[in-house]
Amino acid sequence: MPLALGVLGILFLRLALHKLPPAGMAASSWLALGPIATGALGLLVLGQAAPAVLAANGLGALGPAAQGLGVVGGLALWAYGLWWLAMAALITARYLRGGGLPFNIGWWGYTFPLGVFAVATLRLARQLPIPALEALGEGLVAALAAVWLVVAARTVAGAWRGELFFAPCLSDNI
Repeated sequence: MPLALGVLGILFLRLALHKLPPAGMAASSWLALGPIATGALGLLVLGQAAPAVLAANGLGALGPAAQGLGVVGGLALWAYGLWWLAMAALITARYLRGGGLPFNIGWWGYTFPLGVFAVATLRLARQLPIPALEALGEGLVAALAAVWLVVAARTVAGAWRGELFFAPCLSDNI
């Protein structure tokens, strides 16, 4: 996580100082959500398992504290992920408003970050029984299913037509 957060700081600085990448790279704005959500999910899972693992090794008194640290750390990373999700969604909406998004194989970059954030949200909702978190997690899973279906259909169509995979170095024009 420290390395990922360092890279995310550099990425955010780049976004703040320079223009957005071209529309064909719009999915790259979502990729940062992946390590953030993975870190949140990892802390939540480790925190939940900590009491049993520590008790089995004679450190049962530390279990509740480790579980609490997992929830607090997971919640902090989840909140950062929620902010990044909103930012990525706004960037994507800007591209859609400005003329659309050309389809490319990079669109698969929308699926993993959204999926792991949905799982982290559902895990957080299980540990903090807040109905709004459960509803948000379910909505994210539905959005993931819709995105996955769109990307899969466009990938199959593009591959069938031969428009998806292009290697300039193999072209006859070189």
